Amino acid sequence: MRDFVVLALVVTACGHAATPATPPRACRLPEPAIIIRDGNAVLVRWDVPDDPVWFGPTLPDDARYRAYRDAIRAAGAELARPIADEPAPTTDVERENWRRERENADLAFGGDAGRVREVHCLDAALFAHQRARHDELVQPTEFVANVLRKGATLRIYLGAGDEMFPPKRVYGLDQARTDVAAGWTLVANLHNHTIQKRGEKPALGTPSPSTSDIQLLRGIADELHLEAVWVTNGVFTGEVPAAALARYHARE
Repeated sequence: MRDFVVLALVVTACGHAATPATPPRACRLPEPAIIIRDGNAVLVRWDVPDDPVWFGPTLPDDARYRAYRDAIRAAGAELARPIADEPAPTTDVERENWRRERENADLAFGGDAGRVREVHCLDAALFAHQRARHDELVQPTEFVANVLRKGATLRIYLGAGDEMFPPKRVYGLDQARTDVAAGWTLVANLHNHTIQKRGEKPALGTPSPSTSDIQLLRGIADELHLEAVWVTNGVFTGEVPAAALARYHARE
């Protein structure tokens, strides 16, 4: 009896075997190490391989993160440049600060002193991590993350609480100082801007440094040789080179 070997080949029109498409790596953070826990405030750390997936378009397969994006899309708020209700200023100082906020956003969107892009895996995964703790649509909270690199490893600190703004004790700056002294590079400081309102519907936070952010970020850049600032709203992320922070306005 003859044996038959059946070999299945996928052949292109040119007669060459086609290269199977490589599926993208999963965008998934492992369980973090807890560095500080103080009530509901927490600072966590990940050490992960410096894989290109973190800086590409693959997004987390996370049901709660998808639900957040679905709600934004259903509200018609999935816009590169968010439109939110702006409080009516009551003093000259408030008017000046809102002017500065608008100019900061113009710089980030202008492409000269920054750029706004769709979220990458890493900023989306960090947003999803905080979204798992507190529903951004119901209980908006900001987090602060520091992304460092040494050799083929990324080290990421994320600090957050259950209030709107994280307490400074979980910013991760003391830990970043120690790491930078040990040869790590501070690639990015990332924080999120929370949901705003447009009438009764949600609007995305503006993905650019606010006037309240600038002074702190300049200090981090000067002390720790920060390379870039990232500001995300979970759908879009603004990237500002640290060298361009001098062009942004701080609060009066």
